[in-house]
This record gives sequence, structure tokens and C-alpha cells, in this order.
Amino acid sequence: MPSSRIIWFLLPFVMGLTVFSTLGAGLSLGDAPGSEHFLPDHPAAARNTAGLPVRIAIAPPKDPQFAHLSWNKALRTVNGTIVLAYIAGAFHGAHGGGCPAVSYSTDGGQTFSAPNVLRQFGPGRDYSCSGNLALGVAPDGAVVLLAMAYTGNESNHIFGWRSEDEGVSWTPVDTGTLGPNKTGSVFGNILAVPGRGLLVFGHYRLGAQPYTSGIWMAASADSGRTWGLPRRISEVPAVEPLVLQVGSRLIGFFRGSDALRGRQFVAISDDLCDTWKTELSVLGPEDPNTSGLAAPFAVENPGRPGEILVLTTERALAGSTPGRIWLWRGDAQHLDWRRDRVLLEFPRIPGDPHTDFGYPWLVPLENGRWLMFYYHGRKRGHCPIWVTEVTI
Repeated sequence: MPSSRIIWFLLPFVMGLTVFSTLGAGLSLGDAPGSEHFLPDHPAAARNTAGLPVRIAIAPPKDPQFAHLSWNKALRTVNGTIVLAYIAGAFHGAHGGGCPAVSYSTDGGQTFSAPNVLRQFGPGRDYSCSGNLALGVAPDGAVVLLAMAYTGNESNHIFGWRSEDEGVSWTPVDTGTLGPNKTGSVFGNILAVPGRGLLVFGHYRLGAQPYTSGIWMAASADSGRTWGLPRRISEVPAVEPLVLQVGSRLIGFFRGSDALRGRQFVAISDDLCDTWKTELSVLGPEDPNTSGLAAPFAVENPGRPGEILVLTTERALAGSTPGRIWLWRGDAQHLDWRRDRVLLEFPRIPGDPHTDFGYPWLVPLENGRWLMFYYHGRKRGHCPIWVTEVTI
């Protein structure tokens, strides 16, 4: 067979493959997305209430093992690179094979690198799933990522990495003080606090010792290369702590659990984490009879120092949709949270499977403009990371 005919014969097979290559410490999944047609013009796609478009930031890979992308966190480095961390797995659940993955953008979020899976979990491996992440920038400028891994309520651990090249490559760090079975889960921001080092927060899980509930924190004195012992800072029934620093005050937003699922706690520390005061807040669904809250997000408004912007994600108690992402405002000293407006709406389409959504994360641009990242798709299988622009 002539060489030209051989090339054309093989081309369809080559183009149909998902390309795997090594990048840094992980596994880079090729650019080829899955074949699911859940695009911005789909009837079930979310609607930006300002009329601005929604678009897919990270399309799920073809490999069903990594097709469900979720629990995203994002930041912008001092050089302008946007680093996006998320979970790539088969489905949303305790044994869904979720794996910590990262992508980065050097063009302001217009395009992102292919998913780079930093460590694989799943059935038959040391842990069956990774379920959440914490992301931040160390004092030396490195991007630091911690990810939890667990096998149901039996066992858990925290894994970590540093990137010194804006999210391109990643080096594992020592997290032996945080597990196995010493904490549970991490979440939210990794904060560089003067005088305290690099701080990370999470919640205890069943399978950990000596605590199985409450909120914990740990500090690193060497920019995330090693970590100190975890310390419980709150005993309230809560999970997924989002903590930010405003001046000398640290403010934590905790997602209520058990009987308080659907509510949020707010915690404050005015002595750089030595002591914390935690109270149930007014942050909650507009109608608690029909909706509950998913994970919290909050950030200080760079245009109004001292003003805190809070996002709450409402999911319908029956079937998750319809859903909304609300913007709240409040003062860091008075904690006077006020509903502002709905930023994003998730419609209910009878029979449509795209009902898994949430975890909005804001990245500032300029002049009050923000990129808002979120995930939305099927609970099992295809689920992209989306992005839209909002003005606040």
C-alpha cells in the first residue's frame, strides 16, 4: 500500500485517541473532549442574569474515568496566570475515582491547558476518591495545592504539591502530619498570614482520629513544603471551610451539616488564629422549605476594602434544579450580610440529566469585572468546568 494511503487509513484511528503524556508530576490528558453535547446553547445550561455568555473553560476528556469535573478552585498569580484546580473522576460520589487535576491559562482565562492529573485514585488503589481541594500562593510565590483522598468512612489522607512555574509542573510535598486518618478533608483558600506562615483549613471526617467532626487548621513554616500538626478550631457541625483574611481579622464561612445542612456558620479570629468565635449566620437559602445551600465562597472586594462578597449556591431539595447563585455583601467588622442579587440561574428541564452544579469561584479582572468558575453537568459522567463574567 502506498505511504500516502497508509497515512489516510490510519488518520481516523489516531484522531479518535485520547492522547496521554507526562507533564510535571502528573498525567496530562489530551485536548480531545468527550462527545457529550452539553454546550452553552443547551436548554439546561446556566443563564447569566446580566445576559453575558457562559462558556466551557475545561471540557471533560473522552476517557470516562476522568469525565466528571467538579469542586473547582481558582486563583490568579502576580504574573497574571490563572491556575484552575478541580477533581476529575467518573462520577460524583465516595467511590467515583476522583483525582486532583490542574489547568492553567496565560491569556486571561480565554483558553486553558489540558487537564493534568496529579495523582490517581479509584477502586483498587490506596484510596477510592479525591473529594476536595485547597489552593493558594506561598510567600515565595509558588502555587500550593492540597487535596484530600478517602475510601468511604474507613480511611482518609491529605496529599499536596507545589508549582514554581505558574502551574505548569508540580512537585509533591510532605503531608505526613495531616494523615493518614488524622484529618479528613481540605477546602478553600491556602492563606499566607504574616507571623503564622501558610495556613490551610478543612473538616474532620469519619475514619480520622482523634476527631471525626469539626473544623481544623494547620500551618506551614516553609511555604507548603511541610506542614505542622492539625488543630481543631471549631466543634460546630460544619464542613468545607472557606477562610479569608481582611486586615488583622480572619473570617471563616462553614457549610452547615447534619441538622443544619443548608445553613452557613461564620467564624472570626482577631488574634491570628489563636482563638475563634463561630456562630450560625443569616446566610441561607431564600426558601429553606424548597432549597438548601452547597459550599460557600467569599472574597474581599478589591474596589471596596473591608467589604466582603459572598456567593451562596442554592439547590432545590428535590432534584437539585432549579438552582441559583446568589451574591451577598457584608462588612468585615459588622458581618451584616445582605442579599444583593442572583448572578446565575440553573433551569429545571424535566427529564434532563444535567443537575449537578455548584462551587462558584471568583477571580478578579479589573474595573469590577470578575471571572466566575463553576461546574455543571451530569452527576455520573460528563460534567464540564464553566466560566462566565460578572460585574460586581
